[in-house]
Amino acid sequence: MADHLTDGSALARVRSLLLAWYAADHRDFPWRHTSGAYAVLVSEVMLQQTQASRVAERFPTFVSRFPTVAALAAASEAEVLAAWSGLGYNRRALALRRAAAAVANGGWPQSVATLQGLPGIGAYTARALASLAFGEAVGVVDTNVRRWLVRRFRLSPDCGPRELQALADALAAAGNATDAAPWTHATMEFGAAICTPRNPRCDACPISDGCPSRGIATVVPVPRQPTFAGSDRAARGALLRALTASRGHALTLTAGRHVVPEHAFGRIVAGLERDGLVHRSGGRLVLGGRPESAATIGS
Repeated sequence: MADHLTDGSALARVRSLLLAWYAADHRDFPWRHTSGAYAVLVSEVMLQQTQASRVAERFPTFVSRFPTVAALAAASEAEVLAAWSGLGYNRRALALRRAAAAVANGGWPQSVATLQGLPGIGAYTARALASLAFGEAVGVVDTNVRRWLVRRFRLSPDCGPRELQALADALAAAGNATDAAPWTHATMEFGAAICTPRNPRCDACPISDGCPSRGIATVVPVPRQPTFAGSDRAARGALLRALTASRGHALTLTAGRHVVPEHAFGRIVAGLERDGLVHRSGGRLVLGGRPESAATIGS
């Protein structure tokens, strides 16, 4: 077994130093003021592919509009998509609504294994929920955590997810279980604020002693996102924003063609229909998937 997984005292020290740093110095985000499972779920789904600063602006409004899992589950797809507008990757909103419906019907699962049974909840989000809301001592590995683990523990940038997850779990278990939530926040905050992608702040790093990357940290590669401008994703977003802003969250097909280039209109609409984000009704495009009754009648 790798040395970094067997040296419990070294892991405990890293954990202790990071927790002390986080307690004294971290960014203040609204979701860090609660351990409520619903607020954690909403914030984690929002944060999956959206910058934290942008989520900080939208999170309070969303949870005010839908304050409980029951409220979110009872809302229409159009209402949820409209409230989500501007955050991007809109299928996340529909997955979040389905997860809320499952919880409203069956209660909260409280472990990684059972949380992954919720609609749209993958391994990362299940671990974040388990640690932040239910105190399970498990590690989470997002892009920021992966970067500092690779640097601090001299891992290969090509190391597999199993090794990274094993190290994150060993760190999470190397201290007091009551610190599960602060530890998860600390690991992500540290990568975002100190061990940054370029020009890491080694002079301010609480775990720089013994770090093999101190002063010579290299960029840890991550998968590159395709160009957004001019892409189908940009066109999809433009059409969804137009529907959100329109009366009744609906547009005529003619109006829709003024939003999306004519040559791409059919492809964009077909993709949005497949994803359950829009449906056609009487010559109009309507936000949200086809209502169940209408889908049944038309089948």
